[in-house]
Amino acid sequence: MEGSLYLEGRAFRIIEKIIALIKLNFLWAVFSLPLVTAGAALCALHVMAVKILKNEEGYVFRGFWEVYREKMKLSLKLWIPLLLGGAALYLDNRFWSSLDGSFAGVMRGFVCVLSGVWVMLACYLFPLAARMDTKAGVTWRNGILLMMKYLPQSLYLLFMTGLFLTAGLLFTPAFYAVLLAGGSLLAVVHGKMLLWIFEKEKIL
Repeated sequence: MEGSLYLEGRAFRIIEKIIALIKLNFLWAVFSLPLVTAGAALCALHVMAVKILKNEEGYVFRGFWEVYREKMKLSLKLWIPLLLGGAALYLDNRFWSSLDGSFAGVMRGFVCVLSGVWVMLACYLFPLAARMDTKAGVTWRNGILLMMKYLPQSLYLLFMTGLFLTAGLLFTPAFYAVLLAGGSLLAVVHGKMLLWIFEKEKIL
């Protein structure tokens, strides 16, 4: 009887987690829609994903909104340059993809590497902004330093991001899973690694 109650409680907790992830994913997607607010949404996504990871999520919307509103100003200073850089990388890729030849191939590879750096940097900047009350320049510096210092872990974050995107594009069941909770689930996966890094660096 006790074992049955334990299993029922565990199943209920798993369902609660899934619902929280779906809610968080929806909030992140909606609050990112204006595009310029995507940075603040990423800050809030990280904070709530870590709370879900630690079983501390509480009211998802309230927690998300508080971080989103508090970090809006700082996140804009981080996101706008990153957004412009991402747009430049996209245009560069389109340009070099339209050309033939070995040099164009080398440049496409270079743009691909820079795009990977862009993703890894984004993985650090907004969690740092969510956790620390520092100026944008300091956050940029800390993000770059952490990305380089923990390069294997940074590559893991990049790999998991690519894995989620690839799975969502290639497999129909994974596509629906990603659509429902892909962003929040990836933030939980990232959050586990980032927590380990932040604890080593005493960023609490």
